[in-house]
Amino acid sequence: MKKFLFIWFILGITVSTFAQQELKRADTYFERAYYSDAIPLYEQLLPRNKSSKLIKNLADSYYHTFDMKAAARWYGYLISNYGENTDESYYFKLNQSLKAIGEYEKAQKILIDFYVEKDQNDKVIQTEKDFKYIKNVSAIGERFKIENLNINTTTSEFGAARIDSNLVYSASRKKTKTLPKLYRWNNENYLDIYSHPIDKITQGDSLSMPLSSAINSKMHEGTFTITKDRKTIYFTRNSKKKTEKDKISNLKIYRAEYVDGTWKNIIPLPFNSDNFSTEHPALSPDETKLYFASDREGSFGSFDLYVVNIQKDGFFGNPLNLGKEINTDKKEQFPFLDEDGNLYFASNGHAGFGLLDLFLSKTENGKFKSPDNLGLPVNSGYDDFSLSLDSNTNLGYFSSNRPGGKGSDDIYSLLETKPLLIEDCKQLIAGILTDKTTKLPLANATIELLDASGKMIEKITTSANASYKFQIACSNQYKIQAHKEGYEDNSKIIISDTERNATIDGSLTLYSVKEREALKAKEALAKKEEKEKLAYAEAKKRKELEKANELERIKKEKQVAIKQKADLEKKERERIEKIEEVIANEEAIVKENERIIIKTEEIHFDYSLWYVRREARERLGKVVAIMKQNPGMIIEIGTHTDIRGNEEYNRDLSQKRADSAKEFMVKNGITEDRIIAKGYGESQPIVKCETEESCSEEDHEWNRRCEMVVVKWQ
Repeated sequence: MKKFLFIWFILGITVSTFAQQELKRADTYFERAYYSDAIPLYEQLLPRNKSSKLIKNLADSYYHTFDMKAAARWYGYLISNYGENTDESYYFKLNQSLKAIGEYEKAQKILIDFYVEKDQNDKVIQTEKDFKYIKNVSAIGERFKIENLNINTTTSEFGAARIDSNLVYSASRKKTKTLPKLYRWNNENYLDIYSHPIDKITQGDSLSMPLSSAINSKMHEGTFTITKDRKTIYFTRNSKKKTEKDKISNLKIYRAEYVDGTWKNIIPLPFNSDNFSTEHPALSPDETKLYFASDREGSFGSFDLYVVNIQKDGFFGNPLNLGKEINTDKKEQFPFLDEDGNLYFASNGHAGFGLLDLFLSKTENGKFKSPDNLGLPVNSGYDDFSLSLDSNTNLGYFSSNRPGGKGSDDIYSLLETKPLLIEDCKQLIAGILTDKTTKLPLANATIELLDASGKMIEKITTSANASYKFQIACSNQYKIQAHKEGYEDNSKIIISDTERNATIDGSLTLYSVKEREALKAKEALAKKEEKEKLAYAEAKKRKELEKANELERIKKEKQVAIKQKADLEKKERERIEKIEEVIANEEAIVKENERIIIKTEEIHFDYSLWYVRREARERLGKVVAIMKQNPGMIIEIGTHTDIRGNEEYNRDLSQKRADSAKEFMVKNGITEDRIIAKGYGESQPIVKCETEESCSEEDHEWNRRCEMVVVKWQ
């Protein structure tokens, strides 16, 4: 026994040690952003470990690899079990995950409940405002015609822009002579920049060629921008040096010059750093400014958009943050400026459909205005980013990792077909004010529109046709009220729904004060006359009733004794007559030997059995019908056996037969208290048999019978 316990002890230590090693390995993968490798290890550890740290890392791993259903599941578990010790960022990521899988109302509720609990009313208001804003964007419908390009593969393609006759884009490395080194974030190849002939875009990615062996390296090369003379390119490349803290390499922007047919003089820009990322370059229309995204110190959130002046001598000014009109406490990335200087970018901090959405900030007097969501179907619940657009043709490209693509990030072409006109949901209250009596329109009356608190919003005076119209917001309560001299006021409560541009009938009628006074006078006179009439009639009726009651009392005193006796005699006589009448009219009811018997065709039972045979059920049904017609009738079911078997057995058998017949009748609507079931055994045979052999089978069957005797008739 001691040896057995020792073995289990050693096994327990071994399993625990192995689990700790696997957890350490999973955490190392997670810290290095090897999310695809970390997920199966965390999943394997789940049955034994559901700590908040493991759940956070697992949920984040799914989030960063865009398995949003799994991310929502584990963020939900985290908040349900560790909500009090979970910071706002996880509530936000659950919100984004739920949006990605289409659960928008639940996503909104998650944040609102959190902000309410934290008493952050300003954020509650903003969340509700954002939800309403997205509904208004959705109401526009699909603003773009989009198409997934044939150059897409199961791995990443993004950041496309048309450069002359080619489409230049970033993609996972397509061809390598040696075994490729995978990017452990998502286990795909590192990124390079490719070029593909526009006129052969439908022929797949086999015609895509690396932009330049000088630009493309063993590291990531991603988003880019190129000058109009095609002599200078700015592009994103990740640093070879990893940060000590996060064990990941940051991104930097490089510049290259096109000299004698090749890209040369590749240098990092001076405002890069190994300590933060600088990425996604974009040129202003006049090419004097470079826009980019960065998570450098001083940002509002994880990534902000910045601008830096490009000086004539090739040097750069100091990067400037675009400010809180553009940047939020979340991510702003992938800037692009069209020929008019309007700024397009991706963000998950402004009101969106989930994860990164594309936004437009128009320029006015040299400043960017508050951005608007570009709408559907360019934006989805997943990452939508890296837009380029020809503002003259409304043609362009964007990238998305939404479901339904070829895999990972895909490039889509887009054609803008509707203007970006975002409006609050509105409805109309329309009606006519009329005289209640004459049905004619009432001109020069005042109609007021009030909100739910009673505050007046708008007031109009009716014209000759007395029609009026108010514009109201959806999903609100209003009150309209009408006033006119010489008329009583009238009002109506209006509750608007969510149907945009619907018209609600707000017609009102006003009752003339003179008509009302005349009606009141007429009603008062009628009531007075009716009251006097009723009083006279009541007095007369009361006097007549008193007299009649006295006569009735005297009459009753004389007749009560006679009537009681006569009633009793009559009742008994009527009962006997009724019974006699029933017996006379019902062939099945006969008097026999001082008994009243219900005669039916013979009801027999099989030898030694008590179940009601089919023909017997039909015959008992006739008895049921007679009893239903005569509800005062109480009968005895007497059942009998032949002499075969001993007396005690036959008595028991006959009782079972009687009970079986009673049960049948009860099931068919006769109450139990109207049936007495009595088994007589072999004591009352019709055919006397000295021995079993002295009688035929037919004689025995005659003795196996059931008789219905009326024992009481109320």
